[in-house]
Amino acid sequence: MKIIDKKIPEINENEKLNSIFINSFNAGFKLTSNILSDNFFLDSHNYFPLTEDFYTFSDFFSWGSSLKYENFYSKNFEEKFNENINNFKSLSNVFVLGSSSVDNYYRNIITFLPRLFFNKEKKIKLALHRNSSNKFRNFIKFLCEKMNVDVQFIYLDDGFYKFLNSHIPQFLNKKESIKILNTLKVKNKIIKGKKFFISRQNCGARNLINESDVAKKLKEYGYKMVDLNDMDILKQIRIFSRADTIISPTGSGLTNMVFCNPGTKIIEISPVYNFDYENSLKFRFSQIANFLNLEYHRIFADPVHLTNEDKNATKLILPNISNESNYFKNLILNLEKIHEIGKI
Repeated sequence: MKIIDKKIPEINENEKLNSIFINSFNAGFKLTSNILSDNFFLDSHNYFPLTEDFYTFSDFFSWGSSLKYENFYSKNFEEKFNENINNFKSLSNVFVLGSSSVDNYYRNIITFLPRLFFNKEKKIKLALHRNSSNKFRNFIKFLCEKMNVDVQFIYLDDGFYKFLNSHIPQFLNKKESIKILNTLKVKNKIIKGKKFFISRQNCGARNLINESDVAKKLKEYGYKMVDLNDMDILKQIRIFSRADTIISPTGSGLTNMVFCNPGTKIIEISPVYNFDYENSLKFRFSQIANFLNLEYHRIFADPVHLTNEDKNATKLILPNISNESNYFKNLILNLEKIHEIGKI
């Protein structure tokens, strides 16, 4: 077999290909999602469907770096796929939402979650990666209840599956996803003076090792320190929806800025980036701020090598990248910069 990628014009012009897609329109968001409704193969990391006719649809199902998809068209992939094609576990009548295989909160919220709003069924079997957190599952349950959808979770392990008579919605672009997510914010008037410093202790990297000293200084400027680790997603939404200023080290917790009101000040404590491959990380949160008309600021902190590396967080990262990039180190903030923050 030879895997062939079909582009949007080909799908539109080919009656057979066009018939396996459902156009799901959400009137509230004024957005349409193309949902593949067919038999297909799928791995639980990329969620890049491959039909029984060996077609892929990169225009609909690509997210993140495009380089990872090159493997699907290699001779090595074809050989291994053919060797194992009869051994893949089969699942039927599933809605594949998917989630990060390493339970990355940013990826779960921005990339995967918004596609839930294009389901039109009142009862669904929803596929997530087994590593998804209870927080994420409970939030999905909450949203499904709000939409009067009866949901049953199907958990995927690492590897390939064959889905029969199943559905997988396309991945939306980031601006569309953020538009959807921002509607989930708490409806309230902005109360001036709500300043929050987001703790990042006990995370895989970018822990602020002098956090207690930073928190003490920020308290003088009216900041309250909050730890998101023990909060469900609804509580996190309430904090970011009601804030007029958020300061946080770079990390998934800042993803919650998608729930902020226009004009909210976001201050990111960031590592210094030295490589082109870090650009997607460097501009991740400033881009969200731009989409939502938030007031964004960046404060640089110095890198400190990790003492205990989070193997789960870095298992998909090349060793040379995790060693050289400051993104995978802890941080220390010069306390003199607190005065700079206080003036913002």
